[in-house]
Amino acid sequence: MRELRPLTPDRVGDLVGTCAPCTFWQTVPHNGHSGPREPLELLAEWVEAVGSDWGSPGRVAYVDGRPVGHVLLAPARHVRRLAAFPTSPSEPSTLMLLTAVATPEHAGLRKTLVQAAAKDALSHRARSLEAVGARPLAVSRHDCVLDVGFLEKVGFRVERDHPAYPRLRIDLRTVVTVRDEVAAALSRALARVPGVHPAPAPHPNGTGHASVADAPAERQVSR
Repeated sequence: MRELRPLTPDRVGDLVGTCAPCTFWQTVPHNGHSGPREPLELLAEWVEAVGSDWGSPGRVAYVDGRPVGHVLLAPARHVRRLAAFPTSPSEPSTLMLLTAVATPEHAGLRKTLVQAAAKDALSHRARSLEAVGARPLAVSRHDCVLDVGFLEKVGFRVERDHPAYPRLRIDLRTVVTVRDEVAAALSRALARVPGVHPAPAPHPNGTGHASVADAPAERQVSR
């Protein structure tokens, strides 16, 4: 079974990646170190705050109940780390794609996760989605900062250039097929994973299993 579930405070423990749980985007550095608070606690509070102000700040991908990837997005006013970048947006309402991560065996899901973020942005009537990306010249690049090459492959274009950390943008008004592509791309990506079978196509009467879950699941998934 394959699902993309909204990120909620009780799912922050399901975030994946080499630095998860990570509070890079949610905090500012303190003499080169993060604050003394537990990352899961801080992340849960951040997710709740963004959820109350704007909506769920991301999605978590699951295969058979196991978390395999996630994507984060939020208005710039909720992303404290942006102030450390030379290309941070001046408008606090700018919607920012923060990161898209997948486990190595599901690396193909990263594009699908970005498409899911674009879908969520469209549901909020956003006209664009922006991201600060890293070029090879970036020194001490953090794992949570997306690569410029990846962002350009999924449709982003440089909005404000910089030799190390440009800001990129995608015009959501041109992404007319995102809603239909998300479920199809997720199914195609997971169909290539050994032991995982694509979900059956919906019957003409509208019944069938959905590949993308827009509503929070009843059951909490834990590791």
